[in-house]
Amino acid sequence: MLFKNRTASRQQTSEAEAVHAALDKVQAMIWFTPEGKILKANENFLNAVGYSLEEVVGKHHRIFMAAEMAESPEYKAFWTKLAAGEALTGEFPRKRKDGHTVYIEASYNPIFGPEGKVEKVVKFAIDVTAKKRASADAAGQLEAISRSQAVIEFEPDGTILTANENFLAGLGYTLDEVQGQHHRMFCEGDYASSAEYSTFWEDL
Repeated sequence: MLFKNRTASRQQTSEAEAVHAALDKVQAMIWFTPEGKILKANENFLNAVGYSLEEVVGKHHRIFMAAEMAESPEYKAFWTKLAAGEALTGEFPRKRKDGHTVYIEASYNPIFGPEGKVEKVVKFAIDVTAKKRASADAAGQLEAISRSQAVIEFEPDGTILTANENFLAGLGYTLDEVQGQHHRMFCEGDYASSAEYSTFWEDL
């Protein structure tokens, strides 16, 4: 029985090591004390923030924060929650060594010791800076379109969701007057009740 237990224990250890190796290849990982001091970090994380391992070990997580954020009550509460055992996830802006901002999707996970106390915090992260910038660029393009063109949005059945100022000014309505109404309010009565108009929205 003792031999079987030892074999099972070795198998579990081997599986845990394999999982860790797999995560290490695809995710940025960094380990902290419950107070936020850096214990170690993998290459993916170091590449994302532009530091070497020697430059971060022993430092506090705040080296990745903008100064005003690092001194905020919210940041202090962030580490208080982790030290109390609460896992935290989200998208976070972080500061690289060169001062540029990197955006990461991350989970901060408390690791408990045998007595139930938090001994470490491990963060798993993915660099989403490129996606964030692409999204911001797309939003900027949409904003530029909205400034120069009349834009209105509908439900698939033709119910009006919203409209920009250019559209409203062109037709002489306020947003409150059109929101929730049907597109047919902009049409001649005969056309609005025609089979052709019904087919128009079915096709859309």
